[in-house]
Amino acid sequence: AVSEGKIHVELERARLTRMLAKIREDEGKVSEAAELMQEVQVETYGSMEKEEKVDYILEQIRLCLDKGDLIRGTIVSKKITSKTFRNDELQELKIRYYKLLVRIFDQKDEYLELANSYYSMLQTPIVQEDANQWMPILKSVVVYLVLSKHDNHHADFVERLLLDKKLDQLKPYKVLLTFFKTMEVVRWSSLTSLYEQELRQHPAFEGSKFDQRWKDLHSRVVEHNIRVMATYYTNIRMPRLSQLLELSAEETEKAVSDMVVAGSLWCRIDRL
Repeated sequence: AVSEGKIHVELERARLTRMLAKIREDEGKVSEAAELMQEVQVETYGSMEKEEKVDYILEQIRLCLDKGDLIRGTIVSKKITSKTFRNDELQELKIRYYKLLVRIFDQKDEYLELANSYYSMLQTPIVQEDANQWMPILKSVVVYLVLSKHDNHHADFVERLLLDKKLDQLKPYKVLLTFFKTMEVVRWSSLTSLYEQELRQHPAFEGSKFDQRWKDLHSRVVEHNIRVMATYYTNIRMPRLSQLLELSAEETEKAVSDMVVAGSLWCRIDRL
């Protein structure tokens, strides 16, 4: 390109490249459009305004994802951080950014990151003011949070979310989240009868995702129940533990062993 390497026309080159990429995308050449946009490193341009720069990078991420290049999309997304949107700046761009992160984390089944992304959207003033926006977003925070594995960050997140007054308007979801905070055994059979129909309608469980994510939800319930029983029992027989978990002896032993390996539980199994 004539303008390549010439700093005094870098802004014009970036804008013209974006126009050309739009033409290629409209022609159905998404891969070519993505490659054109990737050639422009706008994060190094001092002459470009912050809003235009963020918008440009978001377009680079979107084209990478539309092309199916998840790795490149993930790398480019790291050019923007949460600090970019501090003081409620660029709210529309913030929503676009976290929606793109949702696309990335959804393909990787990174549930806690999905919950964090939706929560960041929830904290945006333009979302807070519109019930049609915050209700589905808050539901998604709860769903992905209960799908996430338990750790200190997860426990703190649950505590903070339960303090959100808006959750009182979504009673079934507040009750679902409370199940994982209360130190009581959750009956999987009861939970499925109460929530299967509701959760099937959520995007997290759509289509081919349902089987694996329903299995993951079952695993989170089992892990919660094992943690609860670990606080009440110093010794328990495998048949009784299996009965409480609603699992076979083999499934129970595997669940306990997996938690021990992960470092979230300490126990010994007496095979004598």
